[in-house]
Amino acid sequence: MYFKHPATGEGFDYELIKKPRVKNISLKVNKDGSVKVTVPRGGFRTPSIDFIENILEERFHFVLQSQRRYRLLAKKYPDLFNFSEEHYRRYRKQAQELIKSKVDYYCRRQNFQYNKLSIRNQKTRWGSCSRDGNLNFSYKLIFLTPEEQDYIVVHELCHLKEQNHSKDFWSLVKEILPEYENAHKSIRSKS
Repeated sequence: MYFKHPATGEGFDYELIKKPRVKNISLKVNKDGSVKVTVPRGGFRTPSIDFIENILEERFHFVLQSQRRYRLLAKKYPDLFNFSEEHYRRYRKQAQELIKSKVDYYCRRQNFQYNKLSIRNQKTRWGSCSRDGNLNFSYKLIFLTPEEQDYIVVHELCHLKEQNHSKDFWSLVKEILPEYENAHKSIRSKS
């Protein structure tokens, strides 16, 4: 779908996603610049297009600023913002080796135990940890600094013991990586 601002004439494409379990409308600008609007589906809960476009008009400058920011980041860090399957296939094996070595190092050092390790072409997350102890990482970790790589690996490994972002979780991260905040800030500037 396409939204055109009534005052400026500028606009952007967006994908409208209707989900039955969603309670609120959410707007997301992805790293590739695409815009997704998720709305409740079902009966009176489904908002009208006019209602959705009012929200898009209110958030218009946020969307354009986010898209501009991602374009600038894509110029500065082209490998981090290349989402093609070919790019993923080219670097996946290298990422698998690097990430596995870091995961195994910290597991030996801290006595962590995980179930499975997967390397994926994730657009929105650097990593995740399931309740079953499965670790998922973006292959794009190979384009980060070693400190940033260590932080993401340690962050997900700490979720094996603390499945939240509580004080205990951050204490565990800090115990392993006392200077983790620098890497955390640095990664946020690239996201």
